[in-house]
Amino acid sequence: MTTVSVITPTYNRAETLPRAIESVLAQDHEAFEHVIVDDDSTDDTPAVVAEYDDDRIEYRRLEDNAGANAARNAGIRAASGEYVAFLDSDDEFYPGKHGACVDALESLPERYGGVFHGYDIYRGETYLGPEATAEGRVTLADLGEANVPGSFVATAFRREVFDAVGELDEAMAASQDYEFYLRVAREYDLYGLGAVLARHYRQPDSISLDPDARRAGKAQLVERHGDVLTDRRHAHHHYLLGLAHAKRDELGPARRELARAIRLHPTSPFPYVHLATCVTPTTFALGMAAKRRVKRLLGR
Repeated sequence: MTTVSVITPTYNRAETLPRAIESVLAQDHEAFEHVIVDDDSTDDTPAVVAEYDDDRIEYRRLEDNAGANAARNAGIRAASGEYVAFLDSDDEFYPGKHGACVDALESLPERYGGVFHGYDIYRGETYLGPEATAEGRVTLADLGEANVPGSFVATAFRREVFDAVGELDEAMAASQDYEFYLRVAREYDLYGLGAVLARHYRQPDSISLDPDARRAGKAQLVERHGDVLTDRRHAHHHYLLGLAHAKRDELGPARRELARAIRLHPTSPFPYVHLATCVTPTTFALGMAAKRRVKRLLGR
């Protein structure tokens, strides 16, 4: 019986897809299927998948490019496992990911709909540090404060969760993972494992770097979950918007967003650092480097 269904949406990632596939095949917990959903790629993705002669790999192709959540949903509908995990085609699992998640879900009460864990963040070959996650129970109130699990790569859910709360929202312009976690947390608790079990690569074309997509995603989040989002969470949104503008060398809008973040949550240190360095692109880059060093020292 299939225990874990790994869902990988992919679009024109033929170069990075092999490391994702091989990280799944290397898992010590072997009762899995890997559902790869091709979002109408125009590169060599079909040929890359065809190189793997393994019955546990299932390749599906969408007729039209519909976006990552549409591809994830197609994978969810095809999944036969008791548990569902997500792996983007440029990320990878570390050995032991499946075993740790399955062991936790099998031992936890059914009120826990999913588990999550830490992950390392890379930009290309540059290590940016670990993404810290909570250990233990996480509730809707916790998620109103912050996107505690972070990226989809850090999660695994019981299959019935999707029947209870619905599929991923294909209309979300950004924060697709966070919106889903909030919906799950209205019906279930989540549980943090603490261990670092995956690697996430930040890409230059990520929607997280698009201020317009971030604003649209924030409006959608407020419409759907404004009853639980706190000032701290709203401040973090403005902080990320400020970073997105600064990375485009749009320093005026960046300073305005960072100032809004400080007004909403004045005890967070990082908006002050970036506001102080948001004078030229060079000083902003120095501020980002300083932040990464501090986060590595703190293990965050």
